Amino acid sequence: MLETFLNSSVPANYGQLQDYTTWHRRDRTHGTFGGVAVCFRKSLSVQVVEVDKPEHLELIFFKVWTHNNEAVLLCVCYRPQWQGSEPLHFIHTNLDALLYQQACKHLIIIGDLNQHLVARAFDDLLTDFGLTNHVDLTHISGSSFDPVITDLPEGLVTCRPLGIPGSSDHVAILTTVKVRLDRDEPTTRTNWLWRRADWEALRAELSQTNWEDRLTGTLNEQVEAFTNHLLSLQSKYVPCQTYKSRPGDQPWFGFRCREAAHLKSRAWRRLRASSTQANRESYKAACRNMANAQKAAIQRWKTDLTAKLSGQNVGKKEWWSSLKQQQGLATESTIPPLTTPSGEVVTRGRDKAKLFSAYFSTKMSVTHPNNTPPRIPVLTTAELDSLHITMEEVMALLSKTDTKKALGSDNISPHILRQCAAELATPLTQHYREYLTSQTWPALWKQARVVPVHKKGSRADPKN
Repeated sequence: MLETFLNSSVPANYGQLQDYTTWHRRDRTHGTFGGVAVCFRKSLSVQVVEVDKPEHLELIFFKVWTHNNEAVLLCVCYRPQWQGSEPLHFIHTNLDALLYQQACKHLIIIGDLNQHLVARAFDDLLTDFGLTNHVDLTHISGSSFDPVITDLPEGLVTCRPLGIPGSSDHVAILTTVKVRLDRDEPTTRTNWLWRRADWEALRAELSQTNWEDRLTGTLNEQVEAFTNHLLSLQSKYVPCQTYKSRPGDQPWFGFRCREAAHLKSRAWRRLRASSTQANRESYKAACRNMANAQKAAIQRWKTDLTAKLSGQNVGKKEWWSSLKQQQGLATESTIPPLTTPSGEVVTRGRDKAKLFSAYFSTKMSVTHPNNTPPRIPVLTTAELDSLHITMEEVMALLSKTDTKKALGSDNISPHILRQCAAELATPLTQHYREYLTSQTWPALWKQARVVPVHKKGSRADPKN
């Protein structure tokens, strides 16, 4: 938290810290500059709480979730001396309602309150809500101007001074709150090296495939057999790198960085077990390797981004999203913590997906599926006598497949479809003709990846 000297002319990403969100700011409404600003680690589950308050009060409220889905109400405040005890009275008056409305079990209040000038209002706040100030000294005068107030047990909160930063007359305070976070588990990612693929061998095996023997059974069974065969050949002829991707990883942090981090961690464990000269040198080498891997990865990411933005086919949406990512303005948390119909809060990605799935399923279900559908009036007597799909048409479409498109739910890469268009045209043409004849669409191709987009209202409500 910072007392700021910012105004609307200062961009949102000014002074942004690595691995932290952009600043949540409340700039002063009068004068030329001032206000408060807060940032959080991107791994935290945090939501801004909108509170109706006077414009001149420099207060921001947040809701922070812990590992067991309990919520903590965080209030960040700066109290200019000319405001008297008004900010403390506002907090005092509205605190009960906020804790109840936001279902918060605990409370933390931090900021520059200059409480020695409004001691009575400050003491009343602590007494009425059973709060404790964990900071004794925050100013060079020997006074405590920047309290850390909580209702958490003293064993969970520790504060210690770090010294005076720059030309300030306040002491920086490091506050540690011992609450565990419910983090998403790392996921396994596969990085396919398409430029090193053995396309000649892959095409040769596809051309020798006996599709009549392989594609048997129902249409669903044939599609599954076709998909499994392509994926097996992809694994056979396309090199790949598999690594663990963590939710907080930077966009440039890939296989090489993860491998370097693993080697560094292993060297550190050896050094901790035996502090020999050889182990020290090995650890230093691993640190240098990690630094070089990160530097190279960042450079590759910037080069790819430059090439992407300088291309002739880049669209307006792609341009601005890339530019915001480069400037650190990309959305830190696409899906915030969500509230279930029973009032519980989910913060992990898998739980959010299940909640959305359950909600969307109710919207896509038919209440009475056995009812006779309504008769639709006939507007034309024209009929389509026949629809014939040729192998040449399929091959032409496959050869134009955009390799930059994301994978579908079947995980078949567009690289395979484009590079092997001639070999895949025959089985796919056969598939498409059978779908028209049987008036059936394969179940595997009815699956989709859905990305919810917030429209309006509370972002914590899946309905929005």
